[in-house]
Amino acid sequence: MDDLGDKVIEAFARSVARTRADLAEYRRLKPSWVSQSSERGLANWIHDRLWYHLTVLLDGIPSVRLVDSEPTREIFVGFRYRLRAKRHGDDGNISTYLTPGAIEFLFQPPVQETLSDLEEIRLIVGYTWDKETRMMGQAVLSLRDGQDEIVWLVDLPDAGTGYAGGTVTPLLPPAEGPSSPVIQLGDEQSDRDDNDTEEGSQS
Repeated sequence: MDDLGDKVIEAFARSVARTRADLAEYRRLKPSWVSQSSERGLANWIHDRLWYHLTVLLDGIPSVRLVDSEPTREIFVGFRYRLRAKRHGDDGNISTYLTPGAIEFLFQPPVQETLSDLEEIRLIVGYTWDKETRMMGQAVLSLRDGQDEIVWLVDLPDAGTGYAGGTVTPLLPPAEGPSSPVIQLGDEQSDRDDNDTEEGSQS
């Protein structure tokens, strides 16, 4: 989170909030159109609005570059982070066609010990989606190694607030016994310490 920076994190959260407001307005103006939309159609509409807000809010932030080469849209932050925007289900999973490009993105590259500070880290920014109500939820950021192997999922702060804590939810494969704990991070320093530990383990 420190590497991405407060401005980038807030832009992510604001983009989701603005897209959620767009969907509410669309639903108010054309409720029948929304109800008649297929899941794919509505997801594409939301993605276009989200991408628009990302381009507006990330514009001018140093070290941030957006590449729109349809159907692939990516955000680069510095030299280490490459991101795509996607909806997340309640379980944190995403849905995507497993094209060669998608597979290449979803699997983290092997760490080179001698260049551990230069490896590319691929993240997914987006929002949670309630399939039953067809409503957008929390802005989230996730790290995964493969389509279904989620390393961590972070709830981003509400738009308009600085990053001073958050909730990191480790999503581990099902196992017998007690479920995995949810770690509540109380302050920004704890986040930094925790992320330093996570990045050290990835290295």
